[in-house]
Amino acid sequence: MPSLGIALVTSLVLTLILVLANERWNLLASDRFPSALARWVAYGWFGLLVFIVSALVSQSSAAAGAIDLSAVSFWSLFSLHVLLLLFLAGWWILTGRPPVSRFINLVPGTLKHSVVLGVGVGVAGWMLTIAIALGVGAALNAAGMLPDDLRPSPVIPWMAALPVWKKSLIILSAMTIEEAFFRGWMQKRFGLVVSTILFAISHAGYGQPLLLVGVTVVSAVIGYTFYRTRNLWPCIIAHGVFDAIQLFVVVPIVLQASGVGAPP
Repeated sequence: MPSLGIALVTSLVLTLILVLANERWNLLASDRFPSALARWVAYGWFGLLVFIVSALVSQSSAAAGAIDLSAVSFWSLFSLHVLLLLFLAGWWILTGRPPVSRFINLVPGTLKHSVVLGVGVGVAGWMLTIAIALGVGAALNAAGMLPDDLRPSPVIPWMAALPVWKKSLIILSAMTIEEAFFRGWMQKRFGLVVSTILFAISHAGYGQPLLLVGVTVVSAVIGYTFYRTRNLWPCIIAHGVFDAIQLFVVVPIVLQASGVGAPP
């Protein structure tokens, strides 16, 4: 019940902010609502999304260390992505079904260049993420604030032990749907800082502070790429490269070095 109360309050507050910001300062200038009714339905649609996502994140964060992985379905990993996709589809309909390329900034004819740029951003993002995470970890350790037994969430080795095709499906889903929402929809309307913070919060279910530092860094890097290019393609590629390095290279190496194996 506390998590539902928090989700309800969060939903009401953010929806009210959205209504005031748009009605007074035209925050949603990039959208073309066909009627006032469609605009107000969109406000409610946004509020519903915030409520559901807030409830899911609160519950998953509270249970981060006590998850019965034997009862977890692989397909449940896509719950958030399904919600985001449904939201995007609903918002697209409410704004008069504009061309998808304009709706989420998929600039035509730029895919080849975007692949090169995205790979570079993804690799650079990982290097910067590791450097900052190590720096934050060292600072916390020097201040005596780092736990002696810092172990990854059980979900991480569980995901690392998944077959290649399942990991690839997770990466494909994340790189497309998360970028379409957090960059193509959210950053376009709320800005880089807000989208970066909410992207990090949406990954709070892993229950690892240093992991959230890394997620925030890579989100800022990809968000800055979107800010400079106004093109979602390189962001999608960069996100895919980052997740692939994480799931196929970094996480297995870290787990092997720390002696943490996959759960039974």
